[in-house]
Amino acid sequence: MSGIKHIVIAGNGLAANMTALALQQQLPPDITLTLVSSAKHADLDFLYGSTSVPDMYAFNLTLNVSEPDLLFNTNSTFCWGNYFDRWAMTSCSWLQGFHLPFPAMRGVGLHHFVTRHGETELATYLINAQADKTGKFAHPPEDNRHPLSRAEYGYQFDASALSALYASKLSSKVTVINASISEVVTDTGDISITGLQLTNGQRIEADLYIDCTGPDARLYSALAQNNQAPKSRVENARTLFAIHSTRQRGEALPTHRYIRACEFGWQADTYLRDSIQRLTVCSPEQKSQAIDAHGAQASIAMAFSAGHRQQAWTGNCVAIGQAASVIEPLTPAPLMMLMRDIQRLLELIPITNNMSVEATEYNRRFIADVEHTELFQGALFALEHLPDSLPEHTYWQQAAQFVQIEKLTRKLTQYNHRGILVSYDLEPFNEQEWLMLHSGMQRRPQTYDIVADQVPRAEMANQLNGMGNVIQQVVSQMPPHAIYLEKLMAYLSQKRSQ
Repeated sequence: MSGIKHIVIAGNGLAANMTALALQQQLPPDITLTLVSSAKHADLDFLYGSTSVPDMYAFNLTLNVSEPDLLFNTNSTFCWGNYFDRWAMTSCSWLQGFHLPFPAMRGVGLHHFVTRHGETELATYLINAQADKTGKFAHPPEDNRHPLSRAEYGYQFDASALSALYASKLSSKVTVINASISEVVTDTGDISITGLQLTNGQRIEADLYIDCTGPDARLYSALAQNNQAPKSRVENARTLFAIHSTRQRGEALPTHRYIRACEFGWQADTYLRDSIQRLTVCSPEQKSQAIDAHGAQASIAMAFSAGHRQQAWTGNCVAIGQAASVIEPLTPAPLMMLMRDIQRLLELIPITNNMSVEATEYNRRFIADVEHTELFQGALFALEHLPDSLPEHTYWQQAAQFVQIEKLTRKLTQYNHRGILVSYDLEPFNEQEWLMLHSGMQRRPQTYDIVADQVPRAEMANQLNGMGNVIQQVVSQMPPHAIYLEKLMAYLSQKRSQ
């Protein structure tokens, strides 16, 4: 039996609604849940990005949200990954996709044989990358003998529509109060929140407070400021400028989010069922150039600070999502981190009002997740192996300052030397994603695992050629994304009406 009886979630938007729904579904009925909702906190939801990882399917099921729910109630589409086009103004173009573990021969990973074979691209042997080239999509079958079964997929989504879906699933177990917070009342001696004073005159008291109010972290910041908590400040902060817009979609429906590099930063197009969302990110110094190049009337144009707090749980307050960390939405990392925040919270719901043990473990895992996410995103700006250096513009030069991380240097050195994949505990990005990143960034190991030499070259060549041929045959029979989605929706509609 839990030692806490009342939990308050503060905020309005994706983080708040997702957290409230997760607690509703997972916690016992004797714990009271209250959501203090304020509309202004949803303004930055676009910074959670617009593509999900495959884990979102299973995560949604724990929230009682099925894939048909997602498709019927939002304008989401399917996604093989993020396509980077001439990244960092170089020749690096690739699909950063999702895939189950790559095949191995005699215990040696696929990438070692690709290196031995003199190939320059891993994508030739990845069915999702080949399907993406022509905009083909189909659900991977359960039969693991089928080549498509090795692929995984995510979703292209609109954060506001996703948030609304989660909000619609909230039951009477969650009391929703539509009011702003006028004061966060704290106990300076106990480092805890004792109540929230609302603009409607109500005072709300709880055992545990969950801050989903975005980067301002209305609750967490007040607690930290009033108690002078040294680890509450934001680390590795970098100021960026974002422009966001929505326009009507044409006939084409790509199976990826399309990311192009620009002198001032980058632009990303997300292809939804009825629209295209464009996000431009740049340095504040070049915002005028970025706005001119955005190419559509911006619904949002604002500066934001990317970084993370040294700890996300202090006293009886937990910062979730952007209240704890704001991640540049270049990969699915922002939504991935939000999901991991919620999963971590559910695993560590306090069993007594003394939450120090849970807070310590939560903060340890939180920092590990943030650091490992920074490794992956930092690897996108490590171009020492290429003849072209990073563009001599503010955005790119500032990004390069975050690359010099010892753990990342170790990863890149070992891979460049002989294709070794250095991994750390609890990494959110798996080996397949790192291999696709290395291959796309044109990192070529100097040599390969010598165990690969046990396989005769002719046998190896036949195996690789066979894989490539089978993949092409399967892809040629797959339907275009738009047609598959149209027929799937018709089938699901018919099934619902029965």
